[in-house]
Amino acid sequence: MRLFDSHTHCEFSPDSRIKMKDAIERAFQIELGGITFTDHLDIDTPTQDRSFMFNPAEQQVAIDSLKKREGIEVLKGIEVGLQPHTLEKVADYLEGSFFDQVIVSVHFVDGVDPYNQPYYDGKDLKMAYGRYLDIIFDCITKYKDFDILGHFDYIARYAPYSQKSMHYADFPMQFDRILSTLASQGKALEINTGTYREKNGGKPVLDSCVLKRFKELGGKYVSLGSDAHDLERIGENFAYYSHLIKDCGFEYITHFNKREPELIKIE
Repeated sequence: MRLFDSHTHCEFSPDSRIKMKDAIERAFQIELGGITFTDHLDIDTPTQDRSFMFNPAEQQVAIDSLKKREGIEVLKGIEVGLQPHTLEKVADYLEGSFFDQVIVSVHFVDGVDPYNQPYYDGKDLKMAYGRYLDIIFDCITKYKDFDILGHFDYIARYAPYSQKSMHYADFPMQFDRILSTLASQGKALEINTGTYREKNGGKPVLDSCVLKRFKELGGKYVSLGSDAHDLERIGENFAYYSHLIKDCGFEYITHFNKREPELIKIE
């Protein structure tokens, strides 16, 4: 089983410390089957930082010019940060661009960045996480040009709560409408291993009930991404999470090539 890292960042993401050529070598060393470079596009960030608006044409020329490793497939991707008020701007910015794979994610909530701003102030866990899920649903019902919903529990990464994990049982209605939307449209749900790391004195845990419910609602595709911004994190904990995905009823890990799903059987 040669897994595929479907979510990585390179020199076209301003917060990444990875060079494409080094990422390909790393993928070879850890025996991945391939890697997709999914650099950030975030329009109208809270700090108005335009460095998160990379040039897709330049990224793709750089990928095409790379010396490839035998047995390592290298694909062109993007991680599109969505906000309800930027959906038309995103569509306009990407018009005429082609990617093998499009991930959509929510990084900012109501104009606030949970990474380094006081989004959680005055909110308990259910308020903070519930609002995040509401924004995801709003965005994916209006913006449909994507393949994968990225890190659905991103909001748990930086949360200050003693119990950080996001549980299906706390948000069943909100999860069901998101998962039903993905399932009905043939989209993939991403398991992002970058979320389940030690931060702020705690470590979020993936709730397998989310995956099991996605399966019950007709979901077919689950992708696996490291969200690597540092070289050593490429393919991080893939063996563990691929088997967890299998235990939840999925036989395959999915990545996208030319916007079509490609399946890798979990052994």
